[in-house]
This record gives sequence, structure tokens and C-alpha cells, in this order.
Amino acid sequence: MRRLLIAGNWKMNTTVSEGEALAEALRDVDTNSVDVLVAPPFTHIDRVARALNGTEVFIGAQNVSEDTYGAHTGEIAAEMLADLSVDYVIVGHSECRGRGEEDATVAKKAARALEAGLLPIICFGESEEVYGSGERIDFLKKQVQASLAGIKDLDKITMAYEPIWAIGTGKTADAADADAVIGEVRAALDPAIRDDVRILYGGSVKSSNVAGFVAKENIDGVLVGGASLKADEFKAIVREASHA
Repeated sequence: MRRLLIAGNWKMNTTVSEGEALAEALRDVDTNSVDVLVAPPFTHIDRVARALNGTEVFIGAQNVSEDTYGAHTGEIAAEMLADLSVDYVIVGHSECRGRGEEDATVAKKAARALEAGLLPIICFGESEEVYGSGERIDFLKKQVQASLAGIKDLDKITMAYEPIWAIGTGKTADAADADAVIGEVRAALDPAIRDDVRILYGGSVKSSNVAGFVAKENIDGVLVGGASLKADEFKAIVREASHA
């Protein structure tokens, strides 16, 4: 059985001290029934990891370079993240894809993460234009296939469906629709791994709607944005998911 994962993506928010305080407030989050992950900005990772030391909360990073050590100013290598006790790394987030990141780059980043012992969360999703085009499922299947190209150890991959039109907009995909889309994508995966790979939903998730998503057959958790910046709300999301 796939265990639910509740992942909080802090994006470019909080100072280091604010992030540390948020992490301290999450020390008592209930991880008995679900896996819980927080992904702070790079500058916060060490302090957040220290604040959550001794808990079962996983540490994530929001991105990683496709390259290893070298002349890559402004980038961060997977080995650097692994040295900071990072467990997971998000790759291919829609906000990165929106700045020009292509599927091939996402696949290279995921492969590099795996080489360093990190677990990639590969994001995929469609724009509002694609959503209304009637070619949504074909687009998503091709995007996922290209984002997984050449990756070994596919059984270590987590994926996250995040329709671009539902991220930070207040719009939320219908749970039944999201489940159907994820089911179509899952069915197109390698048969050896399709039943084991966790696929999350992301897009304006909050405590009032999370249960509807995680109760679905194909949705194995959520990738939470803004709501993960409030400790009480994030813990409520975890609690509601656990009960669902």
C-alpha cells in the first residue's frame, strides 16, 4: 500500500529565523499515519533540519542542478543537499518550467538527485490553455514520459500532478477529475512500477479540501504551497489527511 505523503513547499518565503520558528512549531506534527515533508529555501535547510532533528519529518529541497561540482555559478549540487540531511528534492515545478525548464532538464535533475541518494519529486501539469484544448491527457502523458527519460531506479520516484491553472490562483481541481487524470498517467507508467509510485496532487490545497483528494484511489498525498507557511494550518492538513 502506498503511504500518503504531505509535502510543504515553502517556495521563496520566510527569513531564516522565521523558517526556523516555523519548523519548531511543526515538531509535534503527527506522522503516525502519513509521511510529512517540508521544503524550505536553500538558505534555511541546515537550520530547519536542526530544528526538526529527532522527529519523523522529512527535509526537502526545492530544486537541484543537473550538474555536479564545477563552474556553475548560482547552482546547487545534489551532493551539497545530501550533506545537509535533505531527503527529497522537488524538480520540474511549474514555476521552474515557466522560466524555461524543459522536460529533458527535469529528467537530468532527477537522475542527478538519485545518484546522490536523494528522492526526486517530479512535477507535471498543464496550463489552462492545454486544459481546455481537449488534448490534456496526451500532453500530460508525453510530459511525464519525457521527464522520466533515461532515469534508473524509477521505483524511487515520487510524482506530483499540479495543474498550472490551480497553483496560487485559489482555483482547485475537482478531486474526482484530479484522480481520473492521475489514474490515466499512472496507467501509462512502466507496469513494473505503476502500482508503487506515489503521485501527489498540488494546487491550492488546504485543510478544508485535502480529505477529498487523498481519499481518492490514485492520489497518494498532496504538495502544499501557501498553506504550508502556517504551522496550524499545515498540521490541520496532515490531520485531515490522516483521518481520510
